[in-house]
Amino acid sequence: MPNLLVFQHVPHEGLGNFEPAFLAEGLSLTIHPSHERDLSGMNWSEAAPQGLVVMGGPMSANDGEKLPFIREELRLIEEALDAGVPILGICLGSQMLAKVLGAKVYPGPQKEIGWYPLWRRPEAEGDPVLGGFPPRLEMFQWHGETFDLPRGAKLLASSTQYLNQAFCYEGRAYGLQFHPEITLPMIQEWLREGGGEIAQAKLPHGPEEILAESETRAEGLKRVAQEVARGFAGLIR
Repeated sequence: MPNLLVFQHVPHEGLGNFEPAFLAEGLSLTIHPSHERDLSGMNWSEAAPQGLVVMGGPMSANDGEKLPFIREELRLIEEALDAGVPILGICLGSQMLAKVLGAKVYPGPQKEIGWYPLWRRPEAEGDPVLGGFPPRLEMFQWHGETFDLPRGAKLLASSTQYLNQAFCYEGRAYGLQFHPEITLPMIQEWLREGGGEIAQAKLPHGPEEILAESETRAEGLKRVAQEVARGFAGLIR
């Protein structure tokens, strides 16, 4: 059974919708709570999973100097790329993938927290992971940083404020700035954990509005996560 190595950075940013979707595709999961472990002795050739998933978190891809686990994950992502292993990065994971590929990661113009329209770009037509997305869909976001498109990567999706919402590199490494994995209970926990961040961001909507919209939209993300998991699993089999 092919195994996915999953880097998780905080307890409340887990696989969510992805866990049953990946299991349904016949993949096993090895979850590393990276912030709790010393990754300095880990190398890709010994771990030898068939795929890598890097989840989100409140830290930055630029925090390698003060957070050793970020530095070590960047190294392991680079080793996975060199090994030709399929990679899926979500939010922080997409920024880390972009950084490893030589792109700049930096603060965006305005934090996106809550539900925002996402547009699939023409370049995504026929893509095995995002090709089944509708031309526009409402997607849950929670981020304040963005990244330049890595050289040689293909841009697959954009939002109004953040051009680089999804990219693919060499047909096997995907970065998604958005959160198809999120469930309603996860949103509720994120809102509890991040209420202060929302207030500081001075968004036109608050936690109550985000939660109300989530109660009608979150269920639909299961299908999105299944589509992504199915396409990503196809790169491994």
